[in-house]
Amino acid sequence: MRTNRESGLPPVVGSDPKILILGSFPSKTSLSEGRYYANPRNQFWQVMKVLLGLPGEKSLALYEQALSDRGFALWDLFASRRYQEGSLDGNIRDPILNDIPQFLRDHPTLRCIGLNGGKAGSCFGIIRRGTDIPRISILYLPSTSPANTRYTFEEKVRRWREILGHAR
Repeated sequence: MRTNRESGLPPVVGSDPKILILGSFPSKTSLSEGRYYANPRNQFWQVMKVLLGLPGEKSLALYEQALSDRGFALWDLFASRRYQEGSLDGNIRDPILNDIPQFLRDHPTLRCIGLNGGKAGSCFGIIRRGTDIPRISILYLPSTSPANTRYTFEEKVRRWREILGHAR
């Protein structure tokens, strides 16, 4: 029996993360597989392969571990949302936010938040207002979603490359 709400995924985080990549909410494919960016049409892992020199075709669990080992954490802005058909960010209704400020306090090594897409970027302001988010770099990055046809793959890689300066 389906409930009226869908819950997101727990964060993927190792010890001493430097960069937190925040999306909005996992796709239906990601939810069913229990892994971030599991939709094969989403270009997130392709972008990360180019930027970090990740090996060819590996499991998502191995890719998540490789990112974690390199100081990246993955999470989403929204902990849950009203159930919806499909995965488009524009259809998200009644979202409940994850406690990003607490996550940042729990991981003081974080230097940068990379916001994956327009929904994450526009909604991050909600979290910043009235909270004690530490001074941290915020990067507004083009969505790696297959719905984002505004940028070519090469343009996405070029824009996402900026995040590497915070990984050292």
